[in-house]
Amino acid sequence: MKKIMLIAVVAILSCGFAFASGENEKSSTKEPLTIGVSMRSTSSEYHMQYVAGAQAFVDTLPEGTAVVQMLPCESSDDKQINDIKALIASKGDNVILFVDPNNAPNITAIAEICEDAGVYWSSVWNTPEGITPLNYEYWVAHQSCDGVKQGYDIAVNMFENFETPGVGKILVMEGMLANTANVNRMIGLRQALEEYPQIEVLDDQAADWSTKKALAVTETWLSKFDEIDGIWCACDDMALGVVQALRAKGLDKKVLVTGVDGVADAIEGVDNGDLICTIANNGWLQGGYGVAYAYAAKTGKIKPTEMSAGERMFYTNGYLITKDTYSDYKANFIDSTPIYDYNDLSFPVAKPME
Repeated sequence: MKKIMLIAVVAILSCGFAFASGENEKSSTKEPLTIGVSMRSTSSEYHMQYVAGAQAFVDTLPEGTAVVQMLPCESSDDKQINDIKALIASKGDNVILFVDPNNAPNITAIAEICEDAGVYWSSVWNTPEGITPLNYEYWVAHQSCDGVKQGYDIAVNMFENFETPGVGKILVMEGMLANTANVNRMIGLRQALEEYPQIEVLDDQAADWSTKKALAVTETWLSKFDEIDGIWCACDDMALGVVQALRAKGLDKKVLVTGVDGVADAIEGVDNGDLICTIANNGWLQGGYGVAYAYAAKTGKIKPTEMSAGERMFYTNGYLITKDTYSDYKANFIDSTPIYDYNDLSFPVAKPME
């Protein structure tokens, strides 16, 4: 069902949307505001949740306001930056953006582009150290799940579910090494390893968030290591590649696998035992409120330079999905669609960033 929804979102958005806004009521002929959603790939169900969240926000506006435009960079830093430049060159300041930077260094270039053009935008996940919305007028807000907590929680859940709890041999599958989410999740894993000294790390490899690369790395691991109790994965897409490799060797459900993101196949994997756990980031909330912040600044509802640091930089809550919590998650996020009040900009804030 989720795959069908993903295909539908892509198809509909490819045709384009136009929804009217209160800001545009003065002129029925004024071009709708373009809402650019810049993310890694349309093949990622999690990233498409951003788009669905942005569309959910647009659906709350009067008819004629905005068009949601996807800007998938397909893991290319240059493409992400150039696509944003091209959109702004085409639309001027009649655009707002929600951006998941492919890698943290992209933030600086994107911030300068938007600052020069007077384009309001918000971001999720990746920022280089020392660069924040507080340095800029048009970078409205930055949000992230607490990646350190995510990396720690999935590790502990796996360790405690080994045949002998807290004792085992694991492999580590990282994402993109310069990606903030990966860096923070690895910090969380290391914290867990310090608390569980009888966990041995056999190897650590990066698969760049790719299912295909994760499959290949795991195939190599399985030819090299005879005893593997678990594979810690920094995201669901990689975890699904790991499961494919394990299944080919008859090791699925025997070697424990973790993930993060909460994509449909991974959630189903938790239910059927292919994964021991995942964490749903709630891309619907991130995308919807990310756009809502930029729109509020664009329309004058908020003034970023008058907002506190905690209002502009904050963590959102993830949802740890295990066998025990699966039914609750299914009821709230699979069997029904989350609905949010985008007028309440404080709702997504779990805690301020330090």
